[in-house]
Amino acid sequence: IFFELHNKQDYSRADEILHEDYTGSGGGIKGVEGLKQFIKQQHSQSSDLTYKTMDMIAEEDRIAIFLEVSGIHDGVFNGVPPTGNTFSIAQVSVYEFRDGKVYRGSSRTLLDQLGLYQQLGVLPSTAEFVQAYNDSLK
Repeated sequence: IFFELHNKQDYSRADEILHEDYTGSGGGIKGVEGLKQFIKQQHSQSSDLTYKTMDMIAEEDRIAIFLEVSGIHDGVFNGVPPTGNTFSIAQVSVYEFRDGKVYRGSSRTLLDQLGLYQQLGVLPSTAEFVQAYNDSLK
């Protein structure tokens, strides 16, 4: 249900999903309104942004979610103009619960940013990096 907020931008169940003191992304996102603004910003960078849950591991009041994040880069992302390139990267996020609701979203996140920038065409492929490194040793 949590990723319906992201994928569909459907906030109709936000109050039953999110704790009233919700924070996300290391505390930078506060409350339902803050999350809505964050999601809108992400969708302005990739209008078809999709989070697909691949696996989950839960313990006590925390859950780690392994995701596939995909889309088309059709908006400015971190200063990079739209490329029209598709991307599909891995992400792992840890969420914390309180009173049966998401209290902290993405308290810890691992994201394949190198792969993302390579797929957008901003950085060379890993093979090209390795070749450039090997050439520099000659």
